[in-house]
Amino acid sequence: MDEFSKTEQDYLKAIYQLEEKTDKMVGITDVANYLKVSAPSATEMIKRLAKKNLVEHKKYYGVLLKPEGYREARFIIKSHRVWETFLVEQAGYQIDEVHEEAENLEHSSSKRLVERLYTLMHFPKTDPHGSEIPAERFWEGEIITHDLNHAEVGHRYEVASLSQEVKDFLVCLNQDQPKFMTLSSVLSDGSVIVRTDDDVRFVIPHFQKNGWQLKYYSH
Repeated sequence: MDEFSKTEQDYLKAIYQLEEKTDKMVGITDVANYLKVSAPSATEMIKRLAKKNLVEHKKYYGVLLKPEGYREARFIIKSHRVWETFLVEQAGYQIDEVHEEAENLEHSSSKRLVERLYTLMHFPKTDPHGSEIPAERFWEGEIITHDLNHAEVGHRYEVASLSQEVKDFLVCLNQDQPKFMTLSSVLSDGSVIVRTDDDVRFVIPHFQKNGWQLKYYSH
């Protein structure tokens, strides 16, 4: 999120949300009222956005998002709603506590971070308030999936799925299925020692390695 300032992002988001209500050019006064700023301040910022080719500005008519401005506005909205979802589902926030936190986080989060959170939460369709989370991808890091046979020592992986044999094996160990794990070392017989994020270590026999499906981002 280093291409645009917080103020520019706020304007793009405001124009987007006003456009959704009117489906036509948005008046400068409407933007100013929405953001609680003066009309001259709004005009000055919209001129700046127009110079960056993010909006179309017609004097006396108003302002309309251009494709790049539209895409950035959609991303800001996605960032906000993904963070609200994360804060409620993963961090234990109450629904009425998340808006202000998400307002701050939406501006400081890279596209990579937002898309990884979105993936980690299994692509939620709506936020805790029921608003739609944009489904388009704003960062396209490749997700690599393979079994434990192809894992590298020292690499941290997300556990994508387990065979029933492996699940039964973990029950015998009294070990919960890890969300993430790191391959610590490979033993002489091909078995491996892994470490979970809770710093629990255990051995996986070589004949069960293909029952562990792992994934990671290529960059």
